[in-house]
Amino acid sequence: MRVGGFGGPSALAEWLAAEQVAAVVDATHPFAQRISASAAQACPEAGVPLLRLARPAWTERPGDEWHRAGDLEAAATLVPSLGERVLLTTGRQGLAAFAGVEECWFLVRCVDPPQPPLPRDTSWSWTAARTPSKTSWRSSTATRSTWS
Repeated sequence: MRVGGFGGPSALAEWLAAEQVAAVVDATHPFAQRISASAAQACPEAGVPLLRLARPAWTERPGDEWHRAGDLEAAATLVPSLGERVLLTTGRQGLAAFAGVEECWFLVRCVDPPQPPLPRDTSWSWTAARTPSKTSWRSSTATRSTWS
């Protein structure tokens, strides 16, 4: 297993060849478009077969109460009307949109430590976990506030 980037499609193709990879199975999250695009370009370049597994889209069911927002900024505007405690799983790149939301407490889930701008210091907690790799496994929690 490998964790981390490859440096683009050409570097991925070089890695596939150097590691004598027999096939690539792309089962990444639908939002992980960059690695999927890199794999789609690198595999033919390296002569390695590619299997792409696509998750079906979520569908609304009777009894669901979905709230749609056009982008992260719209979601940040909407979230205070939905409750006071928020599980935020946008990844660290999406946190800035929520930095101005003062009415809510956030549990932020992202792989790497979040960087400012963030929700105000007293209103969030961060948890992260990485999958096992050849060298290490990490799970940590950094808390800026207590559960209240």
